[in-house]
Amino acid sequence: MPSTYNPGLVAISLIVATLASFTAIDLADRLSILAYARARHIWLAAGALAMGIGIWSMHFIGMLSFSLSIPLGYDPAITCYSLVIAVLVSWFALHVVTRERLKLPWLLAGGVLMGLGIAGMHYMGMAAMLMQPAIRYEPRIFAASILIAIAASTAALWVAHTLRGAHQDHVMRKRIGAACVMGIAIAGMHYTGMAAANFPIGSVCGAAHGVKPQWLADAVTLFALVILIGTLLLSRLDARVAFLDNSVARLNDQIERMRGPTR
Repeated sequence: MPSTYNPGLVAISLIVATLASFTAIDLADRLSILAYARARHIWLAAGALAMGIGIWSMHFIGMLSFSLSIPLGYDPAITCYSLVIAVLVSWFALHVVTRERLKLPWLLAGGVLMGLGIAGMHYMGMAAMLMQPAIRYEPRIFAASILIAIAASTAALWVAHTLRGAHQDHVMRKRIGAACVMGIAIAGMHYTGMAAANFPIGSVCGAAHGVKPQWLADAVTLFALVILIGTLLLSRLDARVAFLDNSVARLNDQIERMRGPTR
């Protein structure tokens, strides 16, 4: 069955993937310097939610850019399941990259599990279309999409761990560049997976009366941008407050030392 893509939505999906990648790198740095366990758990959960929503949103915006000659829709329950997978994968990724040391076995195991999770989210999202007959996947391209997901995940974990710490030279440039590369890799996995899908002539979308693509296109884009940008702003604000608190504490300590011992 012939298919087409909306270039505008393809571009937006790449932007969202890049922003989600930058958010993950920024949060990895924030989590690595938190001393209090409670604050770390809160930011880990918030970061996983934001990153998961970003990856999931990129996937569905990419799906919405895809058109067939039949009405399309998505089953709400399966769509939500794919979001849950994205959040869980993101929690695991942030947990791995914020370890004090990221040894090679952890890196490889984390990359494989994260890659399989992202691939699972993608193909569950495809399953949400409830196509009849079912979508057929070209085995070699299907395998390639999973390998791309694993390779991209492994590289993302290593980059996010390596770019922690603001003491590095040109750290912001490095993070932006890394986020662009990671965004392209995430999008590459998605569109490779789409290329593996074959829709037989005469196929019918069983979820055509579910969540409508027209509504999702605007809602998911706005939702993703608000969550990702909001998380970045809150992270920077929290870091600034923590810096000011530490500065005040150091200043008070210096004042006490200057006063000397009290009699």
